[in-house]
Amino acid sequence: MAKGLKILAALGALVLVAVLLLHTGLARRAFFGLFAYVKGVEVLGPTVVREPPTDSPYETWLKQARLEVPMFEGLEIDDVATIALRPWPQMGEGVTGLYLRFADYQIIDGRVLEIPTRGMTASQRHVYETGVYFISGSGYTIMQQEGEQEQRVAWNQGDLLSVPLNVRHQHYSTGDQPARMLMVTSFPFVLNVIRSEEFITENPFVFSDRYDGAPDYFRRTKSAGDRAVSANFVEDIQSIDTHPYDYRGEGTETMRWLMAGNSMLSLHVSEIPPKMFMKAHRHSSDAFILLLSGEGFSVTWPEGAYHDRVRVDWKAGTLFVPPTYWYHQHLNTGSTPARHLAINAPALVRNIGLRFSDQLELDNEEVRAEWNRELEKAASEQ
Repeated sequence: MAKGLKILAALGALVLVAVLLLHTGLARRAFFGLFAYVKGVEVLGPTVVREPPTDSPYETWLKQARLEVPMFEGLEIDDVATIALRPWPQMGEGVTGLYLRFADYQIIDGRVLEIPTRGMTASQRHVYETGVYFISGSGYTIMQQEGEQEQRVAWNQGDLLSVPLNVRHQHYSTGDQPARMLMVTSFPFVLNVIRSEEFITENPFVFSDRYDGAPDYFRRTKSAGDRAVSANFVEDIQSIDTHPYDYRGEGTETMRWLMAGNSMLSLHVSEIPPKMFMKAHRHSSDAFILLLSGEGFSVTWPEGAYHDRVRVDWKAGTLFVPPTYWYHQHLNTGSTPARHLAINAPALVRNIGLRFSDQLELDNEEVRAEWNRELEKAASEQ
């Protein structure tokens, strides 16, 4: 009897200790991490996990697409202007390209296309939004609402265009060199919602509130509040004026465009002063980041796990993404401003009420140490 009581007392003590430990942050994190490991999910915070999708409509589409289209999968491309492309006949005769499947994104995707000299893409329309940045070359895009007169938009290297929803369009190269472009779209999100590629590409509905075909449609500009402009076409975003945005870091500037009546994609540029950095932050949605100028590096990591960080050394032309809900920080080690284009889809999650703290106000000591080492290295090389 006495031995039994001692065993019960010992078990009770162990239970009490376990309960007390679970009320401490370290033990709670350890328990939660073990739970996440067993369940096969990704830990995003002390009490937040994410289960990467494996059988979404988009994932199902990808399995077949891998057999049919040239594809790049990963987190970064060193230089979108020089990366080797492969024939992509579905996009037009002589057109080469890569379909960009970054991280395990389920909201936005990307494509790099190159149109041969005097060539063109296939004509298409679709009920997903598209932002187009022209990497090199020159040409024009024809837009045509069904049954209406066509409209031509001329573009050059560095211009930004958003294709209005479900408007038939076709890109033409007119220069002496091939024209290369980066396209970011909301196709994954729309496919995950609709689960019908035919509906997406063969839908006759006219979104007249987004595109009216007026002669000045692609020349209109209008202030849309602090650091934002409504514009359906933007020339040379590398030299466009930006406005102070110290919230993201001392001296940081930005400009955001509301384009083509988009309700999914958001497009903006940010600029970091020489030898300065942006504060660590994360997005509530997928985000493509293209460096337009400068040199430096970015670091991305899951909350509370800087040891799992991924570092991206960048220059003009580098394209990368932070994994879903990971913090990331951009650090300019050069002597000139560093500007980047970001295309993401924050409205999709904001409109259904999903929000979280998106910025670390205190510097991460490990990032700061890495940053200081890079500045010292840069100074010694001068």
